[in-house]
Order: sequence, then C-alpha cells, then structure tokens
Amino acid sequence: SRGINAEYGDEGFSSMGLKHLVRILRHMDEKLWSIKNYHTLENVAHTFHMSELWSRASYFFHLLYAITLDVSMCGCITDVSNNDNLPEIELLAMKIKFPGITSGAAPGRHGNGAWPINYAYNNPHNYNSVAYRRSLRDFDFSGDEEDVFDSVAEELDDHVEGECDHLEDERAWAKWRRGFKNMNAYDNYQFAVYMHCKLREI
Repeated sequence: SRGINAEYGDEGFSSMGLKHLVRILRHMDEKLWSIKNYHTLENVAHTFHMSELWSRASYFFHLLYAITLDVSMCGCITDVSNNDNLPEIELLAMKIKFPGITSGAAPGRHGNGAWPINYAYNNPHNYNSVAYRRSLRDFDFSGDEEDVFDSVAEELDDHVEGECDHLEDERAWAKWRRGFKNMNAYDNYQFAVYMHCKLREI
C-alpha cells in the first residue's frame, strides 16, 4: 500500500482523474514505464481504459456480496497455476516487453537486449484456439530470458505484430476507441468474480 500511496496520494488531489494524470506525468521521461513504446498520451488512454474496466467490473463485484459463492469454485478460480491464467500472464509480460514477439517476424534481440521496432503491445490474440491454449499451457517460461524469448517467438506464434498505429491523430483514436468499446459484460463479470474470490483469501 505504501507504493500505491506514493503513486497516488502525496499531491493532495481528491479526484481520481487528476491522481491518474499526476502518476503518469511523474514517469513521462521513463521510456520503459508502463507499456513499452507508449508515449504519454497513450499511457493516459491506457490508464483511463483500465479505470473504465474497474468501474464496469465493480457493478458485478458489489452484486456478488448479495450471494454466497461456492468455496470450491473460488479455489478453482484463484488457482492460477492450474487454470491457464498464469501462462497467459507470463505471455502478456513478454508481449509488453517485446511487442511483436509472437508475430512470426520478430526481429530478434540485439546483444544489448534492445528491441529495434517501435511497436507497442496490442491485445488481439487467439487464446481461444484449443491448440494454442494447449501450447500455452504446456509452455515453460522458466530459464534464461534470451532462451525464453527464442522459444516464445518460435512456439507461440499468433501473427500479432503489436500496435503500430500510435495515438497521434483522430484516425488512430478511432481505432483505439473501437478497441475500448469491445469490452463486454461477461469479461467484466469474470474479472469481478476473480477479485471477489481473491479478496476472500485475505
């Protein structure tokens, strides 16, 4: 909580909008902060997108207090090592750090670890493919990062290059906005159930 307070609570502002903005601008010179290759406006858009997600999920989160969820169901939901969630999170981390890694045309790491393209993480994926989910479930993310990088690029190819339409004009915003509007109630409900179950463990 100390880290959260340091990020949001030391300026004396009361609105979450301004707290979000202060947090982003405090890191605006750090090129690897938040989503790699996002510029400041994109970090603002991403932060408010996440705020929208929390807002929509909170509706279901509060509804869950009115019912009693089966304890065994919560155990399954929060068992991330065995329900496919952990591999997705690990792949997400690689995609954020190395946008385009699963494109099938990843340019490879340079000797200094630099990533030579200006892509940023983009969300589309084919996780719903049975074959892809099986490959992801069985994938070993442990070991040296360079070896993991090569294996991810070769074995988890999903032809997603990453976001190359940076938020620099209205055309790009129209594309980003369509992505934001794709949020659906079922996904928000699933997120709320996970948070509800996870907080019961505290």
